[in-house]
Amino acid sequence: MECIVKFDVVHDHEVKSLRGLVFVDDDKVPTNEQLEGMFKDMKYEVTVDRGDSLRFVPTQSPASFQYIRIKELDTGNKKFTEDRDLKGILSNLLPTSNRPI
Repeated sequence: MECIVKFDVVHDHEVKSLRGLVFVDDDKVPTNEQLEGMFKDMKYEVTVDRGDSLRFVPTQSPASFQYIRIKELDTGNKKFTEDRDLKGILSNLLPTSNRPI
Protein backbone atom coordinates (compact mmCIF):
# COMPACT_ATOMS: atom_id res chain seq x y z
CA MET A 1 0.00 0.00 0.00
CA GLU A 2 1.22 3.50 -0.76
CA CYS A 3 1.70 6.15 1.91
CA ILE A 4 2.03 9.77 0.81
CA VAL A 5 4.34 11.64 3.18
CA LYS A 6 3.91 15.42 3.35
CA PHE A 7 6.78 17.24 5.00
CA ASP A 8 8.54 20.58 5.39
CA VAL A 9 12.24 21.11 4.81
CA VAL A 10 13.25 24.01 7.05
CA HIS A 11 16.11 26.14 5.75
CA ASP A 12 17.58 29.26 7.38
CA HIS A 13 15.34 31.70 5.52
CA GLU A 14 12.60 29.57 3.98
CA VAL A 15 10.46 26.47 4.39
CA LYS A 16 9.83 24.14 1.45
CA SER A 17 6.75 21.92 1.54
CA LEU A 18 7.39 18.64 -0.28
CA ARG A 19 5.89 15.16 -0.66
CA GLY A 20 7.33 11.69 -0.83
CA LEU A 21 6.06 8.15 -1.28
CA VAL A 22 6.67 5.06 0.88
CA PHE A 23 5.23 1.59 0.35
CA VAL A 24 3.86 0.01 3.56
CA ASP A 25 1.83 -3.03 4.60
CA ASP A 26 -1.96 -2.65 4.81
CA ASP A 27 -3.14 -0.42 7.67
CA LYS A 28 0.43 0.41 8.75
CA VAL A 29 2.33 3.67 8.89
CA PRO A 30 5.94 3.92 7.71
CA THR A 31 8.72 3.15 10.16
CA ASN A 32 11.48 5.64 10.88
CA GLU A 33 13.84 3.49 8.81
CA GLN A 34 11.48 3.61 5.82
CA LEU A 35 11.19 7.40 6.15
CA GLU A 36 14.96 7.77 6.44
CA GLY A 37 15.31 5.65 3.27
CA MET A 38 12.79 7.83 1.43
CA PHE A 39 14.70 10.96 2.45
CA LYS A 40 17.99 9.34 1.40
CA ASP A 41 16.51 8.63 -2.04
CA MET A 42 15.68 12.35 -2.19
CA LYS A 43 19.34 13.21 -1.30
CA TYR A 44 18.58 14.21 2.31
CA GLU A 45 20.94 12.46 4.73
CA VAL A 46 18.93 12.51 7.98
CA THR A 47 18.19 10.61 11.15
CA VAL A 48 15.17 10.80 13.43
CA ASP A 49 15.33 13.32 16.29
CA ARG A 50 15.40 11.48 19.64
CA GLY A 51 12.94 13.88 21.27
CA ASP A 52 10.46 14.07 18.40
CA SER A 53 9.69 11.14 16.08
CA LEU A 54 8.23 13.46 13.40
CA ARG A 55 11.40 15.54 13.09
CA PHE A 56 14.50 14.47 11.17
CA VAL A 57 17.85 16.20 11.56
CA PRO A 58 20.80 16.18 9.12
CA THR A 59 23.59 13.69 9.71
CA GLN A 60 26.19 15.58 7.70
CA SER A 61 27.65 18.93 8.58
CA PRO A 62 27.32 21.46 7.13
CA ALA A 63 23.85 20.79 5.77
CA SER A 64 21.80 23.01 3.48
CA PHE A 65 18.80 22.73 5.84
CA GLN A 66 18.11 22.78 9.59
CA TYR A 67 15.63 19.90 9.85
CA ILE A 68 12.75 18.07 8.15
CA ARG A 69 9.32 17.95 9.81
CA ILE A 70 6.65 15.36 8.88
CA LYS A 71 3.25 17.07 8.53
CA GLU A 72 1.02 14.25 7.30
CA LEU A 73 1.03 10.52 6.52
CA ASP A 74 -1.76 9.53 4.13
CA THR A 75 -2.35 5.86 3.26
CA GLY A 76 -5.67 6.49 1.53
CA ASN A 77 -7.64 4.72 4.26
CA LYS A 78 -6.16 6.53 7.25
CA LYS A 79 -4.58 9.94 7.54
CA PHE A 80 -2.26 10.91 10.40
CA THR A 81 -1.71 14.59 11.11
CA GLU A 82 -0.13 16.08 14.17
CA ASP A 83 -2.43 18.16 16.35
CA ARG A 84 -0.09 20.95 17.44
CA ASP A 85 -2.70 22.59 19.69
CA LEU A 86 -3.28 19.36 21.62
CA LYS A 87 0.46 18.77 21.87
CA GLY A 88 0.97 22.27 23.29
CA ILE A 89 -1.78 21.80 25.89
CA LEU A 90 -0.42 18.42 26.97
CA SER A 91 3.13 19.70 27.25
CA ASN A 92 1.92 22.42 29.63
CA LEU A 93 -0.15 20.00 31.74
CA LEU A 94 2.32 17.15 32.07
CA PRO A 95 5.12 17.59 34.58
CA THR A 96 8.68 17.62 33.33
CA SER A 97 11.77 16.48 35.16
CA ASN A 98 12.91 20.12 35.52
CA ARG A 99 9.83 21.28 37.45
CA PRO A 100 9.85 21.00 41.24
CA ILE A 101 7.02 18.99 42.75
